[in-house]
Amino acid sequence: MTRTTWWTRVATGCLAVGLATGHASAASAAVDVQLVEAVSPSTDSDKSVRALCPRGTKLYSAGGAVDNRSGDVVIDSIRPSADLSGVVVRARSRTTTSAWAVTAYALCAAGNPELARDEPFGTASVDLKEASDHCAVAGSLTGVGGDVVGNDAEDKAALYGLVPDEGLTTATAMGSGPANAQWTMEASAICDATMAGSLVRVVADSGEFPDLGAQEATATCDDGFQLMGGGGLVTGETPDSEAVLVSAKPDPGTDSMTVIAPDGASRWNVEAYAICLKKG
Repeated sequence: MTRTTWWTRVATGCLAVGLATGHASAASAAVDVQLVEAVSPSTDSDKSVRALCPRGTKLYSAGGAVDNRSGDVVIDSIRPSADLSGVVVRARSRTTTSAWAVTAYALCAAGNPELARDEPFGTASVDLKEASDHCAVAGSLTGVGGDVVGNDAEDKAALYGLVPDEGLTTATAMGSGPANAQWTMEASAICDATMAGSLVRVVADSGEFPDLGAQEATATCDDGFQLMGGGGLVTGETPDSEAVLVSAKPDPGTDSMTVIAPDGASRWNVEAYAICLKKG
């Protein structure tokens, strides 16, 4: 049985001043942001879980986590629903036979966000793959989704990046997996044109390529801004197909996004991205 909880924050704001795109735009007088968490049962099999936004709200961003942080369990899909009513997070076991659970995070608010998502294409024989999608209005990106398409029980490809670009127009999803398998990536961009010019991206990392070991980074919105979404990325001196995301959690209580990745095979770090809306 799936367990669902939610948390609500109300933030006030009247006029959105141009930031990402350099122009002024109107915004709602108050943004009531709700974080919904849904947790799957704990079993030793591959599984998915759905977090649904409360009635009258839509999905603005999403995240996911597995409670096995060893790297033996990986997230291969954080997929917003087509109508932005929620998100489905899917995870797979690479090697473990122990029980584990997956959590879906949905950051929801009243509004009219739109989803941009193209059909995936290409199955190039490489171990690192990516796909991007774009908002119709520049500077309006609030959330990034990613999905490993064609992943089967043997492939175990996983997400290692959900990246909003600096201008908050393009969402990029990145995956790592076997080079000789027929899988590809699909990206989702969640956009709200009424917030264009009022959003900024904050970046934080876990350090300058520290030694091998699990890494964590938290990006926090500046004073006067509230969290609307975010993402994360595993990066390093060389491509590292072993380092993947095991947690990407938005927290409207602290206006922050925290990303965690397990041990990798080379020197690497992790970056967290917070998408922040100006409140006044």
